[in-house]
Amino acid sequence: MNRNTKQWLFIGIGIAVVLIAGIGYRLGFGTLSMIIPLSNTSIFINNINKAETSKENETVIIVVSPTKHSIIVSKINYFPWMKNFTMPSNGKISLSPIFISQNASGQMINQNDPEYWSLKYQVEKNALPTRNSPLISKDEKVRAWIEGNTIMTDSGSTTPESLHTVIQPNTVVNNLSFYKDRNDALIFSTGDSVNMIEIDTENNQNFMPIYRGENPRFIQTDPNFIYVVDGKTLMQVVI
Repeated sequence: MNRNTKQWLFIGIGIAVVLIAGIGYRLGFGTLSMIIPLSNTSIFINNINKAETSKENETVIIVVSPTKHSIIVSKINYFPWMKNFTMPSNGKISLSPIFISQNASGQMINQNDPEYWSLKYQVEKNALPTRNSPLISKDEKVRAWIEGNTIMTDSGSTTPESLHTVIQPNTVVNNLSFYKDRNDALIFSTGDSVNMIEIDTENNQNFMPIYRGENPRFIQTDPNFIYVVDGKTLMQVVI
């Protein structure tokens, strides 16, 4: 075998090794899927724009490498939603971003409305959940309650090992509810605001204000909105 033949042989082997390694690595890629409810939403993976939605309730599927990633879901006039995740080799991960408007929208309910006094009474009498009488998520997988002004949750049992601290605000918590029909996020009122907070404290715990006022309290009777009482103001706020 002459010198030139050997050189081409080594080059060929090198290319083959690179191709095989690349194919093997590609085979380990996983898929990230999301249903994005709003059009014109941007999805960034590791700060790189990977997708833009063009319609409502669009299913977005992104192929990512089997390693740690960060995601930002951004829509104009909404708070950005961020999360860290680790994609396993050949894995599949589904995420459900939360969209909270930066400007509370809804409608005012005045005292002439036949429901005004009934709704106001329900809000003012809305009792906080306790460990013995907790809130239960719609799928019955998570319980939530207030203990010493701390928002607590558990998933399936109330043993000390299963208890999870979500947040302990500096101001008094007045109301608590699960966010929409989800089991991974809560709505609570404290101080001058009503807020959404995710239960997960490990991978970017998203916190977003829903309503700001003076001393708001609320009830949730529908997955799409809450009734907020703030002084004499009663408002149906879209969530």
